Amino acid sequence: MKKIINIKSLGFITLLSINGIINAQGDPNFRQNQLNIMQLNPAQAGANAYSEIICFASNQWVSMPGAPKTYLTSANFNVLKNFGIGATILGDQYGPVNLTKGEVNLAYHLKLNEEWKFGVGLKMGVSNMTVNLGELVTIDPNDPYMKGILRTGINFNAGFGGLIYSKKFYAGYSMPNVAKTNFLNRNMTHFVDTRFGQVIYAGGTFALSETVDIRPNAVFRSIKGTPFNLDVNTILTFNKNFDFGISCQVKSSVGAIVGLQMRDHLYLAYSYSYPINKLNQVTIQSHELALRYRIINKSDRSVNPRYFI
Repeated sequence: MKKIINIKSLGFITLLSINGIINAQGDPNFRQNQLNIMQLNPAQAGANAYSEIICFASNQWVSMPGAPKTYLTSANFNVLKNFGIGATILGDQYGPVNLTKGEVNLAYHLKLNEEWKFGVGLKMGVSNMTVNLGELVTIDPNDPYMKGILRTGINFNAGFGGLIYSKKFYAGYSMPNVAKTNFLNRNMTHFVDTRFGQVIYAGGTFALSETVDIRPNAVFRSIKGTPFNLDVNTILTFNKNFDFGISCQVKSSVGAIVGLQMRDHLYLAYSYSYPINKLNQVTIQSHELALRYRIINKSDRSVNPRYFI
């Protein structure tokens, strides 16, 4: 395969080098991890004392050709005292890659004592990915390796995770993808492998005063063949209604997060990110919008950390 020297813009070359086109099935990274719990760990299903539905829209690296655009809808239901079920539907597009994914999460939560609980979860899902090689511009326009459309068809996936938590602290570990990605029309075994990627995260909720809480959290992601990813967020909550925080993706971006509890059940959040690497030569902004509808359950389960908002 000949070396790619121009991909509609210098920005998209950067896109390939950072996100990794051949590891495209790795889950997208959102800045608002506090609302993205179903993708982080299947053990989060049913961990809250309420059920919720969340819609995400992310537009990264605005004005750059081929920049990522991601849409996600997730549902998290506390169906029984110790059992939860969740689901996600994801649409992700960047450059020549289009990914559609649907997943179901099942989790069981065990009460360890009066303060701590432990959850274990299993994820099952299907996905479909296409890569339109015709969108790439190469040295040799007749290069046979850079023509056509790569297709996976329907791929099956599974994952698992664990979660330990109390009212003030939580820590989780998950392996979101354990199944192999196969293309129907080309052998990409040596290039595409997102299996056994790991997610490790932790955080908590601490009262600074009667009206202000602080909620720090950190999320570490690791996928074979790609740079490690570390997100660190700190959010201040005022009067249980307004959130303001800062976010940092190490060696990648910094930004701000704001959120507003508009009604008892409705919450709206927005985040802005500015790249601190060479991407800021071609783009200076990424945007993310989230809307959550919460269904309060009548349950004797204690309310969990506000990390889950």
